[in-house]
Amino acid sequence: MPEVPYTSQPPQYSGYVPPPPRKTRWWIPVVIILGVFVVFIIGIIALVAGVATSLGGGSKKVAAVKSNSILSLNLSRPLREYNSQSGLFNKQDPATFLEILTALKRAKNDDNIKGIYIKSGSGNGFAKMTELHEALAEFKKSGKFIYAFIETGERADYYSTLSADSIFMPREGYIQLNASGASVMFYKGLFEKLGIDAHVEQFEEYKSFGEPYSRKNFSEPAKDELRTLISQRSEAFLSAISQARKLPLEDVRLAINRGIYTADSMLGNHMIDGYASEQQVKDKLKTRAKAPEEGKKEAKLRLVSMDDYVNSSSGANTSVADVKNQIAIIYASGAIRTGKRDGGGPFGGGNMEIASESFISDLKKARENEFITAIILRIDSPGGSALASDVMWEEIQKTRKVKPVYASMSDVAASGGYYMAMACDTIIAHPLTVTGSVGVIGILPTFSGSLGKMGISIDTITTGRSSHFMSPYLPHNQQDLEQFHGLMAGTYHRFVTKAADSRHKSYEDMRALAKGRVWSGTDAKNVGLVDVLGGWQTTLSLVKKRIGIPDTMRAMVQIFPKPQDQIEDLLRMFGISMDGDEDEESSGDDNQERLNNVLRQTMGAAAWTAFTQQSALPESMRRQFSNGYSILSISMKEHALMAMPYSFE
Repeated sequence: MPEVPYTSQPPQYSGYVPPPPRKTRWWIPVVIILGVFVVFIIGIIALVAGVATSLGGGSKKVAAVKSNSILSLNLSRPLREYNSQSGLFNKQDPATFLEILTALKRAKNDDNIKGIYIKSGSGNGFAKMTELHEALAEFKKSGKFIYAFIETGERADYYSTLSADSIFMPREGYIQLNASGASVMFYKGLFEKLGIDAHVEQFEEYKSFGEPYSRKNFSEPAKDELRTLISQRSEAFLSAISQARKLPLEDVRLAINRGIYTADSMLGNHMIDGYASEQQVKDKLKTRAKAPEEGKKEAKLRLVSMDDYVNSSSGANTSVADVKNQIAIIYASGAIRTGKRDGGGPFGGGNMEIASESFISDLKKARENEFITAIILRIDSPGGSALASDVMWEEIQKTRKVKPVYASMSDVAASGGYYMAMACDTIIAHPLTVTGSVGVIGILPTFSGSLGKMGISIDTITTGRSSHFMSPYLPHNQQDLEQFHGLMAGTYHRFVTKAADSRHKSYEDMRALAKGRVWSGTDAKNVGLVDVLGGWQTTLSLVKKRIGIPDTMRAMVQIFPKPQDQIEDLLRMFGISMDGDEDEESSGDDNQERLNNVLRQTMGAAAWTAFTQQSALPESMRRQFSNGYSILSISMKEHALMAMPYSFE
């Protein structure tokens, strides 16, 4: 029954009883305003404190490392390429992947470090994990020990412990150690039920990113390239187990084919060294690191986190290169899109991304800095926008005429990621990097069937043949599809041409390697798509040699992009700019729109993160959803994409 609107004068008829006054919730806006005010004041205080620190010459607190310490490497969190945010809500910036590798090299000769304790974890790419495994193996040459603890997990969790002398599990622990494989969701059947048609243009047969939208299973070329990559990674994994555990390769293969789950079966197959809880492992570390002090019953365990060790000077090389001979490292991580970088606001929630305008700005700063003599692009990207990839390619080409530019590939540098790399002087890829995918994809969705199912009809008014070209509400005719094909073909031709020029090949020779096919780093080196096989240490050695810094000497490094300051993000929400750029002159309406965008994007990212991080969803499914969401966000604006077919982690 509808509510009768209340007025100050009752209607003129008998029997009317005025409703009681509503209880106002005056306290809700008051609480919101006070909350915002408190956060704002905290931000101002923190900003003032930060300015005072910088004026006083202060820096990060240097951690103290005592003798008989054990370095703790917690792999339950992802290995970050760089830290995108710092400030108000970060207690301490986590150590980056490069910092961890550098710390392990330092700890090898640090008398204060007696060994390493690894707590297993997954969620890291195979190339990064292999490079970490190699760095830990190098650490062991010092004669120091490594202990590892794994409670539960999968292949990646176990792989993270293989460098250890001793691996322990609780008796009730388990590991899902299955043979390698892949499963991908295909949506065509769902689209048919919903009345959605997705027309896909792919150049060429291996560029299979759009197949989940246009097919119900893998095409043969897609299955072929996936099988090759998975087989290579499987052999690398089995070989690593065989070498680390000193087991015959065939015995390892048979065990993995059966599938190993329980701690009993792991111990029975000699893949761990014993049962122990985490506390019992720490007790073993006490005994191994140091005998009990006189008059005390037991030794004191001195665990030093990797984050603290990175911020210490223990065992550091004091020989540093000239300040006028610096290296810039520009991180390019995530999906590629046009525009400026947006970290998701002061409360986080933003994913790693490569925004073309921000990347170009960082590259320009490095190019124009007279103290920077060489630049490294650290690429970890499956691609994205074709337009953004091309404008960044142009800027890299411009920069390499002034200073040497090296591409260092991480887990993935494919499609748009490779487009960036091929503009550099030298390309370095890890043997297990996923790269190549020289190709273009275009997806033209049509929702006319969906609208029809809902009883919605579309009427049109046209002023020319192209009035409704690529309209998502109307069926596409053959002429439209041919025109769309031509648009994609032109983009693909330019991609192959630039790749051929950069690798000194003919167009036809490059096209034979292109067709959207992905390659491992090893295979890419064999066919001439990359120059050198190696990881971070190889890249740094090559760059230092190029600019005349001895390999035994530390180089001064500048990192781009600079971490986004959460305090400044907070102030920008109130229309206050601290960076002195063009935003300072923007109008109040612009500031309000920016505030609205930040709020929308933050809430959207938070909602998506909550969905994709639900533990009820399998890890592989979460990766597919997350990767698909990033690419879908880009495709809402651009139809031509340079994106890798599937997610490899």
